[in-house]
Amino acid sequence: MADILYLESPAKVNLRLEILKKREDGYHEIRTIFQKISLHDTLHFSLSRRRGIRITTDHPNLPTGKRNLIYRAVISLLKKSGYREGVEVEIKKRIPLGAGLGGGSSNAATTLKALNQLLRMNLKKTELMEIGVEIGADVPFFLYEGSAIGSGVGDKLRKITLPTLWYILIYPNFEISTRWAYQNIILTKSKYDINLHGLLKSREGIVRLLHNDLEEVVSARYSEIPLMKELLAGAGAMGTMMTGSGPTVFGIFFEEKRAAMAYRKIKDRVKDRGWTVIKAQGIP
Repeated sequence: MADILYLESPAKVNLRLEILKKREDGYHEIRTIFQKISLHDTLHFSLSRRRGIRITTDHPNLPTGKRNLIYRAVISLLKKSGYREGVEVEIKKRIPLGAGLGGGSSNAATTLKALNQLLRMNLKKTELMEIGVEIGADVPFFLYEGSAIGSGVGDKLRKITLPTLWYILIYPNFEISTRWAYQNIILTKSKYDINLHGLLKSREGIVRLLHNDLEEVVSARYSEIPLMKELLAGAGAMGTMMTGSGPTVFGIFFEEKRAAMAYRKIKDRVKDRGWTVIKAQGIP
């Protein structure tokens, strides 16, 4: 049995996020468009004769115990596998924490894939997704190939094909609680009348559909959100949006050359603020 595995764990952006209603279980029904991007963490998995789960990382603020979704993912598969020895996970962290980029959910999904392989469990992807949604609503997407329209709590996925897109992301180096954002949104009864599949066929259409229902409530509390959008638009972004519950904001570019120019310009503009600027490509 191979006992070592390295896997990349990608970030995601939401190109659209509609909050439709609150469910009786406390979650919200949503409609969203997910795309994975080239920004990623690297996870090193190894099986050990030393019993227990050990998580290590190069990030000083990342919890390494039961609060980490990796831990929950390991526990979920150990219960199914009957494996009684140790699991060690080393995280090279590059996705910012609490940024709306899905880093924790991605790490959990990557862990499910890794242990399914290392322990030779041969679980189907649908089985892993059923386990994943119990860990976090976004986990199934990171087990899914390609981009998707998500519904339900984000776990019901329909595959879509997106054109080549480049992103400049700005992370203002503070975290926003997803729970807080959802608790403070004011739901309206208005329905969105928009042909997602039609707009997704072109890059110009994608720019037209950019929208995040959480952006207004987050922007009202954090003035950095509109400022970051303004910086991205001024640097030539075709469209801008906050991803997930924030605070990361992205700008879309159709050409890598223009994205690279914007990256240099924005990085110079925000260097005194301590913000993180990232250039990434959408993963088809």
